[in-house]
Amino acid sequence: MITMGLAPGTRSRKALRLACVAAGLLLQASGGTALSAEPERVTFAHENASDLRGILNVFEMFRTACLAQPVTRDLPRKLLPEGYRVVPAGLHALGLETGAEPKAVVLSKTGDEETDFAGGHPYVELGFPTHAAPSGTCRVAWKRGWDYSEGVQDIMTSVAVRFDAWLSFQLKAVRVSRPEDGFAQADRYSLVSNWAAPCFGGTWCGLDLLLDLRLDEGMHLSIGRGEPPAVPNVRK
Repeated sequence: MITMGLAPGTRSRKALRLACVAAGLLLQASGGTALSAEPERVTFAHENASDLRGILNVFEMFRTACLAQPVTRDLPRKLLPEGYRVVPAGLHALGLETGAEPKAVVLSKTGDEETDFAGGHPYVELGFPTHAAPSGTCRVAWKRGWDYSEGVQDIMTSVAVRFDAWLSFQLKAVRVSRPEDGFAQADRYSLVSNWAAPCFGGTWCGLDLLLDLRLDEGMHLSIGRGEPPAVPNVRK
């Protein structure tokens, strides 16, 4: 285990304070993410392959759908990628069609969660604004089996090692949860973390992230937009 010569509680507090200082500097440099006059349509610059290309697509999908603006009733159709459709969240996840006005919708390639996952298609789930969540909710999910017959262990390990750096670079994000103390090669990596990233209106949004890599199944990535992380009073 890696130690830093400090008590665990002290290390945790200092790490959080450093993250908050870094976040403040980054916000000053970036000025946050301004509200665009018109939302961008989601596009995919890369093939949705089970490697860095697919991960970069998910990052860009999340930035465009979740960080650039709050959710509104007309946002789903403005974001809709080519070949995708807007479906009620209940229909997408459970196959249930109630006929009522949906509280959340999904931008889906196939209209069904399991079929999206089986085909390796990322999707966006948008929850409409409520009193508890006035900016709405937003989450991107993607699951894909390995596209390679050889070298999967090396690809999987490379993704696990480099993932945090790519997330930070692509979304200008700062990790606010404690990193792992060490790393060992394995046939499964399940990485859960919390981040903060510049988002609409010059503010910061929390990011709740899950990356699950399995040698015999493939990769599963989910990024959800949350509330801004609590920032303690940073003093010497």
